[in-house]
Amino acid sequence: MNEIGNLIPDFRYLAPHLLLLALGLVVLVVGLYTDRAPKSRLEHWLPPDYLAIAGLVGALAWASSLLVRAVQSGEGITLFPLDPADPFSPSLLAIDLFGLFFSVVAIAGTVLVGLLSIDYFRKRRFNRGEYYTLLIFATLAITLVAASTDFITIYLSMEFLSLCSYVLAAYLKSDKKSSEAGLKYFLFGAVASAVMLYGMSMLYGITGSTNLAEIPRGLSLASSQLAGAAWLGMIFVLAGLGFKIALVPFHLWAPDTYEGAPTPITAFLSVGSKAAGLAVVIRFLTNGIPLPIGGMPGVDWFSVLTIIAAITMTLGNLVAISQRNIKRMLAYSSIAQVGYMMIGLLAAANPDFNMGLPGLLIYVFGYMFMNLGAFAVVIGLSGKTDSDDISSYAGLMARSPLYAVALTFFLLSLAGIPPTIGFVGKFYVFGAGIQFGQKLWPLVGLGLANSVISVFYYFNVVRQMFFIPPTSDEKIKPSWAIAAVLLVTLVGTLALGIYPQPLIDLARFASIPMP
Repeated sequence: MNEIGNLIPDFRYLAPHLLLLALGLVVLVVGLYTDRAPKSRLEHWLPPDYLAIAGLVGALAWASSLLVRAVQSGEGITLFPLDPADPFSPSLLAIDLFGLFFSVVAIAGTVLVGLLSIDYFRKRRFNRGEYYTLLIFATLAITLVAASTDFITIYLSMEFLSLCSYVLAAYLKSDKKSSEAGLKYFLFGAVASAVMLYGMSMLYGITGSTNLAEIPRGLSLASSQLAGAAWLGMIFVLAGLGFKIALVPFHLWAPDTYEGAPTPITAFLSVGSKAAGLAVVIRFLTNGIPLPIGGMPGVDWFSVLTIIAAITMTLGNLVAISQRNIKRMLAYSSIAQVGYMMIGLLAAANPDFNMGLPGLLIYVFGYMFMNLGAFAVVIGLSGKTDSDDISSYAGLMARSPLYAVALTFFLLSLAGIPPTIGFVGKFYVFGAGIQFGQKLWPLVGLGLANSVISVFYYFNVVRQMFFIPPTSDEKIKPSWAIAAVLLVTLVGTLALGIYPQPLIDLARFASIPMP
């Protein structure tokens, strides 16, 4: 009886995951009836899209309450062991503040994507039940990825997310670009998953464990002759994870997938998939492959990621300048943003300095608002003009002041200009790099230079909206769903930029991932 009582707090923290699982199954069943009979009474009283969004809001409220309660009480670190009878057995999941933080980001982002999907698919025939079920299951996968502390659960959760994402990217079956996006995403993803799994198997062979808490001890006891194998295994795992967050040179799928996928799914991939990958990278590098590694000095992920971060932010910004399609521009912008985020992760390599991870978490949370807000404007405008070309934004201020002003603030935030949350995120990430020491000063300087470069292509869109005459006098009014998303994201972008202290405090509490 006591053992059962000890498990009750664990399942309380698992409630967001269980709610998402139950919600996905319910939406799937309801969709089977309503999609076949779109004018039925059930569809009128229980439409799958509104049911899914309402359920996601409930899961978000629960996860947020757990996060706030855990911060206030100091709780929220609960491990799920491989063998419940053995208290020393390595765990598969860590339901901690770090995992809850990323769960809140993932669910909140999906709520906004669900609202955007209502407007995007309004003129398209599609099965709402299947679509929202895949979206919910993808969100569930992200929450599991964020809590995973073992190669087994990491791989299974990542594959669960990938399978849902492949289908969602190719969801517009009659659209050749959507089919191409899904196929390219699948082919790149299959190779990346195989490479990551091979790297995991190599690290398992060296350490004798798949658990992130046990790998450092196994590496420290391993022979120095295995340093090369450990190095190769780490590179392979980072390659698979780099694919998820679109690090260069694992970014090749992103531009075509972002352009061809349904725009709400592009928004979801830019935030949700990136959050999942970052959560795993943080756990893997800060717990699984810490620096230094005992007798294996050859495994140095710091130098590797420093070079990759520099190339990622530079290539992303330089290629974004030449883009004429706004979805491709935002794709390369997203690649560059990951390069900035890596500075926070690299700063966390110093155990005596703890500002890197809080800065990274602040950046991730703010990125959700500014990027989803930008995609909300893209969806609203493309629905009226049937074009994603940047030239179609000419004279937008005259046609829709709300869209023009909102997009301007989102682009300001992406560029890191105050008073936006993007400025706060870059301030903390770059500040962490400066305080870390001379090793990161060149990378911070490159990040500042790239931020200046990004202003050129972001403000090219602003120039189109405010200084180029419109091609049509037709006024553009947002739907209620897009207006709601714009309100939430605009408030988040500006309010957290003006008064970021609550987010800063939360990021500090949540920045210590459990092994």
